[in-house]
Amino acid sequence: MSSNAPRRSAACALMIAGWALTSPAAAQQATPQEVPKRVAKDYYQRSLETYEFRKAARTGPERGREIFYYKCWFCHNEFTKNAPQLTGLYERGTLLSGLPVSDDNVKDRIRNGGAGMAAYKYTLSEADLNDLVSFVREKCCWDSDAPPVNPRYQAR
Repeated sequence: MSSNAPRRSAACALMIAGWALTSPAAAQQATPQEVPKRVAKDYYQRSLETYEFRKAARTGPERGREIFYYKCWFCHNEFTKNAPQLTGLYERGTLLSGLPVSDDNVKDRIRNGGAGMAAYKYTLSEADLNDLVSFVREKCCWDSDAPPVNPRYQAR
């Protein structure tokens, strides 16, 4: 065997591999990457409504009230002494940070948190923030003595 034999066999292997990749038979055997299918959501499942904060309403301040209850109320309630009360926030003029009260500044505070406040940028979507801020601006805040009516239970 000559010293060029290993080099020739490597070249042959590369040619065969190239032919296999470009041949029509190889193209038929190759499977294209499948696009993941979107999973249909069943809104008759109560757990999905809870997970997406959509028990009270699909959008708006009532949905924001639900998000407030699950994400904010346990710190910003009428019994807490360490967290600021949010009732009348938009009438105050400034946040604790000194920034003016505006929808963008309130959303930024919720997204990024602050001293002693959790950040929700990976937990709440932009739609969640819009609904939450609309609740804080228009109807805030949660009253523990008069919780909102559960839409699934109707008086007869």
